[in-house]
Amino acid sequence: MVRKSLRLFRGWLLALLVIQPDLSATEKNSRPLVSGLRVVVLETADRDASAWMAIATMGANVVATLKPPSAETDAMASAAGLDYLAFLTTAEIEGFAADPVRIAEARSERRLAGFYYLDSDAIEGFTIPAAQQRAYTTLKSLFPDKLVLYPTRLDPIVWKAGFLDDYFRPEFTDLLTPYFYPVGSTVLGPAQENDAWEDKLAGLLSDIARRVPEGKGVLPVLQGFQQDGYPVSARFPLRQMSVYRRFWPDLSNAAVDAWRFAQPQPPLVELADLPTLQRGVCVLFTDLGTGYPGCRWTRAIPLR
Repeated sequence: MVRKSLRLFRGWLLALLVIQPDLSATEKNSRPLVSGLRVVVLETADRDASAWMAIATMGANVVATLKPPSAETDAMASAAGLDYLAFLTTAEIEGFAADPVRIAEARSERRLAGFYYLDSDAIEGFTIPAAQQRAYTTLKSLFPDKLVLYPTRLDPIVWKAGFLDDYFRPEFTDLLTPYFYPVGSTVLGPAQENDAWEDKLAGLLSDIARRVPEGKGVLPVLQGFQQDGYPVSARFPLRQMSVYRRFWPDLSNAAVDAWRFAQPQPPLVELADLPTLQRGVCVLFTDLGTGYPGCRWTRAIPLR
Protein backbone atom coordinates (compact mmCIF):
# COMPACT_ATOMS: atom_id res chain seq x y z
CA MET A 1 0.00 0.00 0.00
CA VAL A 2 4.73 5.15 -0.08
CA ARG A 3 4.12 3.68 -3.14
CA LYS A 4 6.97 1.18 -3.44
CA SER A 5 6.36 -0.77 -0.27
CA LEU A 6 2.76 -0.02 0.46
CA ARG A 7 1.25 -1.33 -2.70
CA LEU A 8 1.16 -4.52 -0.68
CA PHE A 9 -2.35 -5.74 -1.39
CA ARG A 10 -2.42 -4.33 -4.74
CA GLY A 11 -0.75 -6.94 -6.87
CA TRP A 12 2.14 -5.98 -4.87
CA LEU A 13 -0.15 -5.02 -0.56
CA LEU A 14 -2.57 -6.33 2.92
CA ALA A 15 -3.28 -7.86 6.31
CA LEU A 16 -5.84 -7.84 9.19
CA LEU A 17 -8.67 -8.45 11.54
CA VAL A 18 -12.19 -9.36 12.31
CA ILE A 19 -15.48 -8.89 14.06
CA GLN A 20 -17.86 -11.61 15.02
CA PRO A 21 -21.29 -10.10 15.53
CA ASP A 22 -22.36 -11.98 18.65
CA LEU A 23 -19.40 -10.98 20.81
CA SER A 24 -19.77 -8.42 23.56
CA ALA A 25 -17.46 -5.41 23.53
CA THR A 26 -15.44 -6.89 26.39
CA GLU A 27 -15.00 -10.21 24.63
CA LYS A 28 -14.16 -8.49 21.37
CA ASN A 29 -11.34 -6.54 22.99
CA SER A 30 -9.96 -9.55 24.85
CA ARG A 31 -8.64 -11.67 21.98
CA PRO A 32 -7.84 -11.57 18.29
CA LEU A 33 -10.49 -13.14 16.06
CA VAL A 34 -9.34 -15.21 13.14
CA SER A 35 -12.48 -16.06 11.19
CA GLY A 36 -15.16 -14.05 9.49
CA LEU A 37 -12.82 -11.28 8.38
CA ARG A 38 -14.36 -9.00 5.77
CA VAL A 39 -11.64 -6.43 5.20
CA VAL A 40 -11.35 -3.46 2.87
CA VAL A 41 -8.11 -1.52 2.53
CA LEU A 42 -8.40 2.25 2.82
CA GLU A 43 -5.01 3.78 2.12
CA THR A 44 -6.18 7.40 2.05
CA ALA A 45 -9.34 9.42 2.75
CA ASP A 46 -9.32 7.72 6.15
CA ARG A 47 -10.79 10.86 7.70
CA ASP A 48 -13.74 10.82 5.30
CA ALA A 49 -16.78 9.51 7.19
CA SER A 50 -18.63 8.83 3.94
CA ALA A 51 -15.87 6.46 2.81
CA TRP A 52 -16.09 4.46 6.04
CA MET A 53 -19.87 4.24 5.76
CA ALA A 54 -19.71 3.14 2.11
CA ILE A 55 -17.25 0.40 3.08
CA ALA A 56 -19.55 -0.75 5.89
CA THR A 57 -22.48 -0.86 3.47
CA MET A 58 -20.60 -3.38 1.31
CA GLY A 59 -20.53 -5.70 4.32
CA ALA A 60 -17.00 -5.13 5.59
CA ASN A 61 -16.30 -5.37 9.30
CA VAL A 62 -12.67 -4.20 9.25
CA VAL A 63 -10.83 -1.36 7.52
CA ALA A 64 -7.09 -1.66 7.00
CA THR A 65 -5.57 1.82 7.21
CA LEU A 66 -2.15 3.06 6.23
CA LYS A 67 -1.33 4.81 9.53
CA PRO A 68 -0.32 3.98 13.09
CA PRO A 69 -3.07 3.66 15.69
CA SER A 70 -4.74 6.88 16.83
CA ALA A 71 -7.76 8.01 18.81
CA GLU A 72 -9.04 9.84 15.75
CA THR A 73 -9.06 6.69 13.63
CA ASP A 74 -10.62 4.74 16.48
CA ALA A 75 -13.47 7.26 16.66
CA MET A 76 -13.97 7.15 12.89
CA ALA A 77 -14.16 3.36 12.94
CA SER A 78 -16.55 3.38 15.87
CA ALA A 79 -18.92 5.80 14.14
CA ALA A 80 -19.12 3.45 11.14
CA GLY A 81 -19.51 0.31 13.26
CA LEU A 82 -16.18 -1.09 12.06
CA ASP A 83 -12.91 -2.25 13.55
CA TYR A 84 -9.61 -1.19 12.04
CA LEU A 85 -6.12 -2.43 11.42
CA ALA A 86 -3.20 -0.03 11.94
CA PHE A 87 0.02 -0.02 9.95
CA LEU A 88 3.56 0.34 11.28
CA THR A 89 6.88 -0.03 9.53
CA THR A 90 9.55 -2.08 11.28
CA ALA A 91 11.38 1.17 12.09
CA GLU A 92 8.22 2.78 13.48
CA ILE A 93 7.62 -0.22 15.74
CA GLU A 94 10.87 0.54 17.57
CA GLY A 95 9.78 4.08 18.43
CA PHE A 96 6.23 3.03 19.20
CA ALA A 97 7.40 0.30 21.59
CA ALA A 98 9.57 2.79 23.48
CA ASP A 99 6.73 5.27 24.04
CA PRO A 100 4.54 4.29 27.03
CA VAL A 101 2.05 7.08 26.31
CA ARG A 102 1.35 5.83 22.78
CA ILE A 103 1.11 2.24 24.01
CA ALA A 104 -1.42 3.22 26.69
CA GLU A 105 -3.45 5.19 24.16
CA ALA A 106 -3.53 2.25 21.74
CA ARG A 107 -4.53 -0.15 24.52
CA SER A 108 -7.43 2.12 25.42
CA GLU A 109 -8.89 2.08 21.92
CA ARG A 110 -12.09 0.10 21.46
CA ARG A 111 -11.87 -0.49 17.71
CA LEU A 112 -8.20 -1.27 17.18
CA ALA A 113 -8.17 -4.84 15.95
CA GLY A 114 -4.48 -5.27 15.29
CA PHE A 115 -1.49 -4.32 13.19
CA TYR A 116 0.25 -5.14 9.97
CA TYR A 117 3.88 -4.36 9.32
CA LEU A 118 6.72 -4.37 6.78
CA ASP A 119 10.18 -2.95 6.29
CA SER A 120 9.67 0.17 4.17
CA ASP A 121 13.39 0.29 3.35
CA ALA A 122 13.32 -3.15 1.72
CA ILE A 123 11.88 -4.18 -1.63
CA GLU A 124 8.21 -4.93 -1.14
CA GLY A 125 7.81 -8.48 0.17
CA PHE A 126 11.49 -8.81 1.08
CA THR A 127 11.52 -7.99 4.81
CA ILE A 128 14.27 -10.22 6.16
CA PRO A 129 13.32 -12.94 8.69
CA ALA A 130 15.21 -11.27 11.55
CA ALA A 131 13.22 -8.06 11.04
CA GLN A 132 9.99 -10.04 10.80
CA GLN A 133 10.77 -11.80 14.06
CA ARG A 134 11.62 -8.60 15.91
CA ALA A 135 8.54 -6.76 14.67
CA TYR A 136 6.18 -9.63 15.40
CA THR A 137 7.50 -10.49 18.84
CA THR A 138 7.63 -6.83 19.88
CA LEU A 139 4.02 -6.14 18.94
CA LYS A 140 2.73 -9.44 20.37
CA SER A 141 4.49 -8.81 23.67
CA LEU A 142 2.78 -5.41 23.92
CA PHE A 143 -0.59 -6.46 22.46
CA PRO A 144 -1.01 -10.22 22.94
CA ASP A 145 -4.74 -10.03 22.22
CA LYS A 146 -4.40 -8.21 18.90
CA LEU A 147 -3.63 -9.56 15.47
CA VAL A 148 -0.17 -8.95 14.09
CA LEU A 149 0.17 -9.60 10.37
CA TYR A 150 2.84 -9.63 7.69
CA PRO A 151 1.65 -9.77 4.05
CA THR A 152 3.15 -12.46 1.82
CA ARG A 153 3.93 -11.30 -1.70
CA LEU A 154 3.52 -14.19 -4.14
CA ASP A 155 5.00 -13.16 -7.49
CA PRO A 156 8.70 -13.38 -6.43
CA ILE A 157 8.18 -17.14 -6.16
CA VAL A 158 8.46 -17.14 -9.96
CA TRP A 159 11.30 -14.70 -10.59
CA LYS A 160 13.46 -14.82 -7.44
CA ALA A 161 15.24 -18.12 -6.86
CA GLY A 162 14.99 -19.27 -3.25
CA PHE A 163 12.49 -16.57 -2.31
CA LEU A 164 10.39 -18.75 0.00
CA ASP A 165 13.43 -20.34 1.64
CA ASP A 166 14.96 -16.94 2.27
CA TYR A 167 11.94 -14.84 3.25
CA PHE A 168 8.81 -16.90 3.97
CA ARG A 169 8.32 -17.21 7.73
CA PRO A 170 4.65 -17.95 8.58
CA GLU A 171 5.49 -18.07 12.29
CA PHE A 172 5.83 -14.27 12.28
CA THR A 173 2.25 -13.51 11.27
CA ASP A 174 -0.96 -14.54 13.01
CA LEU A 175 -2.64 -15.21 9.67
CA LEU A 176 -1.10 -16.05 6.33
CA THR A 177 -1.98 -13.05 4.12
CA PRO A 178 -0.97 -13.88 0.54
CA TYR A 179 -1.47 -11.45 -2.33
CA PHE A 180 -1.14 -11.41 -6.10
CA TYR A 181 -3.41 -9.30 -8.29
CA PRO A 182 -3.98 -11.35 -11.42
CA VAL A 183 -5.74 -9.08 -13.95
CA GLY A 184 -3.91 -6.23 -15.66
CA SER A 185 -0.33 -5.73 -16.80
CA THR A 186 0.97 -7.78 -13.90
CA VAL A 187 4.55 -8.56 -12.92
CA LEU A 188 4.04 -12.01 -14.48
CA GLY A 189 2.58 -10.73 -17.73
CA PRO A 190 -0.69 -9.19 -18.95
CA ALA A 191 -4.02 -10.88 -18.31
CA GLN A 192 -7.66 -10.03 -19.00
CA GLU A 193 -10.39 -11.23 -16.67
CA ASN A 194 -11.44 -13.85 -19.23
CA ASP A 195 -7.92 -15.25 -19.55
CA ALA A 196 -6.72 -18.33 -17.67
CA TRP A 197 -5.20 -16.42 -14.75
CA GLU A 198 -6.67 -18.83 -12.20
CA ASP A 199 -4.03 -21.45 -12.97
CA LYS A 200 -1.24 -18.90 -12.58
CA LEU A 201 -2.56 -17.87 -9.16
CA ALA A 202 -3.06 -21.50 -8.16
CA GLY A 203 0.54 -22.28 -9.08
CA LEU A 204 1.79 -19.57 -6.74
CA LEU A 205 -0.47 -20.73 -3.93
CA SER A 206 0.54 -24.37 -4.29
CA ASP A 207 4.13 -23.41 -3.52
CA ILE A 208 3.25 -21.81 -0.19
CA ALA A 209 0.37 -24.12 0.81
CA ARG A 210 2.76 -27.01 1.31
CA ARG A 211 4.84 -24.89 3.67
CA VAL A 212 1.99 -23.60 5.84
CA PRO A 213 1.62 -25.33 9.23
CA GLU A 214 -1.61 -27.25 9.75
CA GLY A 215 -4.27 -25.09 11.35
CA LYS A 216 -2.72 -21.78 10.27
CA GLY A 217 -5.41 -19.24 9.43
CA VAL A 218 -5.45 -17.59 6.02
CA LEU A 219 -6.57 -14.12 4.95
CA PRO A 220 -6.28 -13.79 1.15
CA VAL A 221 -5.90 -10.27 -0.19
CA LEU A 222 -7.90 -9.91 -3.39
CA GLN A 223 -7.64 -7.42 -6.23
CA GLY A 224 -10.30 -4.75 -5.78
CA PHE A 225 -9.24 -2.30 -8.47
CA GLN A 226 -9.20 -2.14 -12.25
CA GLN A 227 -6.54 -1.12 -14.74
CA ASP A 228 -7.45 0.82 -17.85
CA GLY A 229 -7.83 -1.63 -20.71
CA TYR A 230 -8.39 -4.55 -18.34
CA PRO A 231 -12.03 -4.33 -17.17
CA VAL A 232 -13.30 -6.57 -14.38
CA SER A 233 -16.86 -7.61 -13.58
CA ALA A 234 -18.88 -8.25 -10.44
CA ARG A 235 -17.87 -11.92 -10.70
CA PHE A 236 -14.18 -11.14 -10.27
CA PRO A 237 -13.94 -11.20 -6.44
CA LEU A 238 -15.60 -14.61 -6.13
CA ARG A 239 -13.50 -16.01 -8.96
CA GLN A 240 -10.36 -15.04 -7.07
CA MET A 241 -11.74 -16.53 -3.87
CA SER A 242 -12.49 -19.81 -5.61
CA VAL A 243 -8.79 -20.27 -6.37
CA TYR A 244 -7.82 -19.83 -2.71
CA ARG A 245 -10.51 -22.32 -1.73
CA ARG A 246 -8.82 -24.98 -3.82
CA PHE A 247 -6.20 -25.06 -1.08
CA TRP A 248 -8.27 -23.95 1.93
CA PRO A 249 -11.85 -25.19 1.23
CA ASP A 250 -13.31 -23.79 4.46
CA LEU A 251 -11.83 -20.35 4.00
CA SER A 252 -14.11 -17.68 5.48
CA ASN A 253 -11.85 -14.61 5.45
CA ALA A 254 -11.17 -12.13 2.67
CA ALA A 255 -9.52 -8.74 2.24
CA VAL A 256 -9.96 -6.45 -0.75
CA ASP A 257 -7.49 -3.82 -1.90
CA ALA A 258 -8.23 -0.94 -2.21
CA TRP A 259 -11.08 1.53 -1.68
CA ARG A 260 -8.66 4.42 -2.13
CA PHE A 261 -4.91 4.32 -2.85
CA ALA A 262 -2.41 6.37 -0.88
CA GLN A 263 -1.54 8.24 -4.07
CA PRO A 264 -3.36 8.45 -7.44
CA GLN A 265 -2.00 5.66 -9.62
CA PRO A 266 -3.27 5.96 -13.16
CA PRO A 267 -4.07 3.81 -15.02
CA LEU A 268 -5.52 2.08 -11.94
CA VAL A 269 -9.14 2.76 -10.97
CA GLU A 270 -10.00 2.39 -7.28
CA LEU A 271 -12.85 0.37 -5.83
CA ALA A 272 -14.56 3.60 -4.72
CA ASP A 273 -15.09 4.47 -8.40
CA LEU A 274 -16.23 1.00 -9.55
CA PRO A 275 -19.86 0.38 -8.53
CA THR A 276 -20.02 -2.92 -10.41
CA LEU A 277 -17.00 -4.23 -8.52
CA GLN A 278 -18.44 -2.89 -5.25
CA ARG A 279 -21.47 -5.08 -5.84
CA GLY A 280 -19.18 -8.05 -6.43
CA VAL A 281 -17.35 -7.41 -3.16
CA CYS A 282 -20.66 -7.27 -1.33
CA VAL A 283 -21.67 -10.62 -2.83
CA LEU A 284 -18.27 -12.04 -1.84
CA PHE A 285 -18.71 -10.95 1.77
CA THR A 286 -22.17 -12.49 1.85
CA ASP A 287 -20.73 -15.73 0.45
CA LEU A 288 -18.30 -16.00 3.36
CA GLY A 289 -21.24 -17.13 5.46
CA THR A 290 -20.01 -15.82 8.79
CA GLY A 291 -23.19 -14.36 10.18
CA TYR A 292 -23.37 -11.40 7.83
CA PRO A 293 -27.08 -11.26 6.91
CA GLY A 294 -26.72 -10.45 3.22
CA CYS A 295 -25.67 -7.86 0.72
CA ARG A 296 -27.13 -4.43 1.58
CA TRP A 297 -24.98 -2.69 -1.02
CA THR A 298 -26.22 0.51 -2.60
CA ARG A 299 -24.37 2.45 -5.26
CA ALA A 300 -21.64 4.54 -3.63
CA ILE A 301 -21.31 6.82 -6.65
CA PRO A 302 -23.99 8.02 -9.06
CA LEU A 303 -24.52 6.68 -12.53
CA ARG A 304 -22.63 8.64 -15.13
